[in-house]
This record gives sequence, C-alpha cells and structure tokens, in this order.
Amino acid sequence: MPISPLGAGDGRAQTWTLTTDTGIFSLAGLQNSNIAMHLLDIRNNNALYICTGAWAITGDGSAGKAVFTPSPQDLLGTNPLGKPGVYKVYPVVTLSTGAVPLDAQFLEIVSEP
Repeated sequence: MPISPLGAGDGRAQTWTLTTDTGIFSLAGLQNSNIAMHLLDIRNNNALYICTGAWAITGDGSAGKAVFTPSPQDLLGTNPLGKPGVYKVYPVVTLSTGAVPLDAQFLEIVSEP
C-alpha cells in the first residue's frame, strides 16, 4: 500500500503486498497483466475507476509483492490519482476461474503546492 495521503498527480511507483482476509495472496505463476487497480470514489456515489497503469510482480510472486506505476492517464485531474479526494483502492487479480478482488484500503489524494 502506498503512503496515504498521496499528492494529486504523484506518478511514483508504489510497492504493494497483495492480501486477502486469510493472508498474503501469492502471485506465483501469474503475469503482470493479471492485476488491475480499482478505485471507488467514496464521495461520488462509489464511482468506479480502473487504472491503466502497469504492474510488475516482484521476484517469483510467492510473497504477494508487486509494484504499481500509474499511467499518465491515471494522473489527469479528472481521474482519481490526479484529483483530491478519498478513495477505496483495491487490486483485482484475474485468474482462470475469474476475478478476485483483494483487500481494500482507503487512500487520500491531496492537493499539494
């Protein structure tokens, strides 16, 4: 999970440990493209935004670690990572059996000078 609050438009890579209620979610055997970042705008009727940034699984994936780098589109002032607010943010991993939403966190995006 990145540090919250995060400055609007901050495009630095963020290291995540993907987890579920039962512990770390192994990413072993998955491709980077199997992961997507979802954000719900809790102050805007839970509007859903799916980030277009890139994921890079760390090591063999067994530790559940991956690095997310936002795309330029994600950082636009009209999209959550570029617009101040409070968001429920959670990764979703797509498996052959379907999509698995992982543990969510609250992320505050602030306007910095």
